[in-house]
Amino acid sequence: MTDNLEGGVLVTGGAGFIGSHIVEALHAEGRRVHVLDNLTTGLASNVPPGIPLHTGDIRSNAAVDAAVDAAQATVIVHCAAQTSVERSMNDPEFDRDVNETGTDMLLRAAQQGSVRRFVFISSGGAIYGETSEPATEETPPSPRNFYGSHKLLAEECVRAAGLPFAILRPSNIYGPRQRSDAEGGVLAIFSERIVGHLPIEIHGDGRQVRDFLYVSDLVDAIRLAISCSDDVVWNVGSGTATTILDAAVILGEHLGVAPQLVTRPRRAGDVDKSLVSPALLRSTGRWGPPVPLRDGLRRLARSLETVSPVDSLNQRRVELHG
Repeated sequence: MTDNLEGGVLVTGGAGFIGSHIVEALHAEGRRVHVLDNLTTGLASNVPPGIPLHTGDIRSNAAVDAAVDAAQATVIVHCAAQTSVERSMNDPEFDRDVNETGTDMLLRAAQQGSVRRFVFISSGGAIYGETSEPATEETPPSPRNFYGSHKLLAEECVRAAGLPFAILRPSNIYGPRQRSDAEGGVLAIFSERIVGHLPIEIHGDGRQVRDFLYVSDLVDAIRLAISCSDDVVWNVGSGTATTILDAAVILGEHLGVAPQLVTRPRRAGDVDKSLVSPALLRSTGRWGPPVPLRDGLRRLARSLETVSPVDSLNQRRVELHG
């Protein structure tokens, strides 16, 4: 391990869900942080005051070069992505353009600059596909949707770039600020519907198994990945299986509202069981144990207490259509 503390950190997608949490954490450490975000799904209000926000797209050479130069970046944390599985199935070319081509463009700028560490936020659930047992980093990838396929291609770009790298494969991340139309955003959907006293649509029988991880645990893994000197691929998950129905019930208990459940047909690209093993990450002795689901859902419920149902729904409409 080493500590890449000198120079700046550029966080792509830093106005979004995961990106804004890592920006906050790095800023609190005293790091010089810059954000590159096109604000298509992110919100400028998610970026802490005093953090430079460069509004631009990772598919734009000019925008990427300007942000890398302004940040004097020695570390890039690449969170920006097209994260909707459903959209990837409906528009695979767009998904590939953002998730593979955009990553490749960012790597090119990193190669030409002073970047000494490239941290890529990939996807565990989408890349491994159906997992009868918790997937390890040695489990052969078997994506069931274009989102997972293109994330896997982006990983290959990262490996081939010749930069010191860390590839993180998160499970279903949840927490404050998550969008309901993002990959793994089932708990954001449930929160929105329960707070608004609206029925929850369950696609399938609700017995689908997921590995839910609170966002602070992913942030801790990213901070560790920045300080690591080795090229690593880490699964980042709880390793605990939870059905979608059980998660809805627990969340409803914390919000004090019994969820209204409505069944709908299964969606293209969905899997029955998605579970990753974080054993390799845990073996570093510098990460974990992860936040238990009940505790994480309690934190999420408390974060929603300050947002009225109308405000929450209106903000979601702005994010989706603005």
